Amino acid sequence: MKHANPRSAWSGVAVATALALTLSAQSSGVLAEEPQAKPLPPGVAACDIDALANDHTREGLNIRAEPRADSAILGRLPVLENRYHEKVAAELHVIGVRNGWFLIEGAVYPDNDFPNRPSVYGGRGWVSGRLLSTQFHMTTLKAAPDENAADVVDVVDDYGATAFLDCKGDWVRVEMPLSTKNNSVTPKLPSDAPKGFARGWTQRPCANQRTTCGG
Repeated sequence: MKHANPRSAWSGVAVATALALTLSAQSSGVLAEEPQAKPLPPGVAACDIDALANDHTREGLNIRAEPRADSAILGRLPVLENRYHEKVAAELHVIGVRNGWFLIEGAVYPDNDFPNRPSVYGGRGWVSGRLLSTQFHMTTLKAAPDENAADVVDVVDDYGATAFLDCKGDWVRVEMPLSTKNNSVTPKLPSDAPKGFARGWTQRPCANQRTTCGG
């Protein structure tokens, strides 16, 4: 069974909200205005990407009120086990970044096959990029957020990001290992990654947890 794209879940909520506003306005004889997007906080670079929570502690990924480790915790997103004994991480929608902290807007558990349906997080909050992961659509990491940029390293199916570093639009700069259980790769370009890792940009990261995303 393939997970639904997390954007579909958020889109469904948006559609339902818009429909309710429209019906309310029609009943009052007033044309409903389209809701305005909430602006990003000052100093936040905008992006539009999906990610997976990658904190396997019992408490799970902390969602914080501000982009710092001592800020108040708004919620937590643990990795859960469904009725088939599969580990399921929360999928997050990332809308901005500041100093290695990523601003999310909504989080969902994509699998309905839980004995008790887990709650979701619908607001905004900050998460550490060191605790985010993703799979890749692209077959290489790039030196810059541009399809024509130089290739840093090739990517094969069982590779995924182990951390988020930056983002811009639908691009995200990630850190990934140079070896996995089944494969190893050699960088084509040097990067500022620690030994055994590579860093580079990938476009439209994939938060699907059951199938490979492909190139």
